[in-house]
Amino acid sequence: MTRTDAVMLAFSLLASAYLGALALNAYVLKLDWVLLGVLQELLTLPTVAGVAAGFVFSAARLLTNRQAANAGSIGATLILFVLNCLIWGSFAL
Repeated sequence: MTRTDAVMLAFSLLASAYLGALALNAYVLKLDWVLLGVLQELLTLPTVAGVAAGFVFSAARLLTNRQAANAGSIGATLILFVLNCLIWGSFAL
């Protein structure tokens, strides 16, 4: 696994953990702390934009360099695809 694949996999896992924690707070915990609200407002839009851009980057990298495809690059692309489906699908509901 190259360093770029490792970075993309780490980013996809961190983004999924953040969005999972965001959903957990919204539907289960319902914490109403001011500092938590500020952090959510500051981090959510950059995370959504990063997930979209990361998916485009990882899918393009995977399609252009098929012989170098490994578990890290395929895993990052699949995780980012699922996150994009969940994010953009939530707007349709």
